[in-house]
Amino acid sequence: MPDEEPGPYAVRRPLLLGANPFATLYAAGEPSAYASVWRVDWSIWGSGNMLILWYDGRLHVVGDDGRLAGRIEEYFVRNFDEATALPGWPAATVTVADTAVQVDPASGTTAHGGDITVRLSGILDARPFAAPEFPLHGRGHGLSMQVLPCAEATVTLAGRRLPGAPRVTRDDRGRPLSSAVCTLHEAWSG
Repeated sequence: MPDEEPGPYAVRRPLLLGANPFATLYAAGEPSAYASVWRVDWSIWGSGNMLILWYDGRLHVVGDDGRLAGRIEEYFVRNFDEATALPGWPAATVTVADTAVQVDPASGTTAHGGDITVRLSGILDARPFAAPEFPLHGRGHGLSMQVLPCAEATVTLAGRRLPGAPRVTRDDRGRPLSSAVCTLHEAWSG
């Protein structure tokens, strides 16, 4: 194999540090709800907590900082595979409300904001994840985190539990995989 010259190195800057637990719930084999929970400890846009929920073709965005919640939804969440796999992603309307996010690597995540509550539990595994060229907005971004797939997830909206459960499987090596995942130490650069 001939020696290949590596391409130019792209210098990156830190964008965000925090946690982003998420869950896609499935009912009758189809996605019924998708929740993206964010605890932003530091970012170039500020810090805060937010919940982003897709359900029944509607998008609910709640956060303690409306500008930050809108930016996270626009820059990150709507571009993730979990969101692009859904049947439509409407424009966001942000509700400003006290939002609390607790991520515990031993037990899972509890988050509440406005009329949305998200709970992930039953940690199945803990493993590092790194993607030095995560595709976002047509260019590579650095992403690293601790990934904790979960056995259970519930989402409530206006006091009503939404239908569905996470999809839990194992890969060919026996590692548990889930559509409900807690993340810790999430770091983005771009």
